[in-house]
Amino acid sequence: MDSQTSTLITSSNRSGSALPAEHLLAIGEQKKSGLILCKEFHAEFAGPGAVVGSLVEPHYRAVIAIGSPQLIPIKSIDERRRAYGRRIQWGRWLQKIIETPEPTLRAERLLAGFEEFFGRQVVVSLPSEVLAMLVGVFPGTIDAVRAQHWHLGKSGNTAFLPSSDQLKVTTITLNRALQEATEVPLPTTATIGEIQRTYAVLRSA
Repeated sequence: MDSQTSTLITSSNRSGSALPAEHLLAIGEQKKSGLILCKEFHAEFAGPGAVVGSLVEPHYRAVIAIGSPQLIPIKSIDERRRAYGRRIQWGRWLQKIIETPEPTLRAERLLAGFEEFFGRQVVVSLPSEVLAMLVGVFPGTIDAVRAQHWHLGKSGNTAFLPSSDQLKVTTITLNRALQEATEVPLPTTATIGEIQRTYAVLRSA
């Protein structure tokens, strides 16, 4: 499987609010990709086919892309219904993991699910704080599980991946999805605070 890269993306909507109704988007289903939507106290995962940018969603603190997701404008009622249905399906997948009482098992199941869908590179690449926000565990729990099952030390030499596999920070525009305006390498040890500050700087540029 080709290695996946992760990027932090923003839109040209500098208010930080959800996208206007006419710009409601769905993640393309032609490739394995997805978005991690970082909110105030938790994060959600939206996989292929899922709607993003809904007016009823809280503001995003940051949006991290796995792979190279294609964001497709939703144009019809049927497309909107299907995209919301896919978003619900991905939400239920994550909810089943969250309902696991043991934090270590929650972390293991999340990482195993990401590895099965995206490959090992994603498990290695994503910052621990982001993964922890997805399933309600401490970042240290993610570190411990990765160290045990994926042989990654907490202070090993994996802070930066090879240049082709680094996490990148990019901006997108609403009318040309994933048009890259800026790229900034992001260490795998980045905290959610550091990611949010980078996101804010890019949006204000």
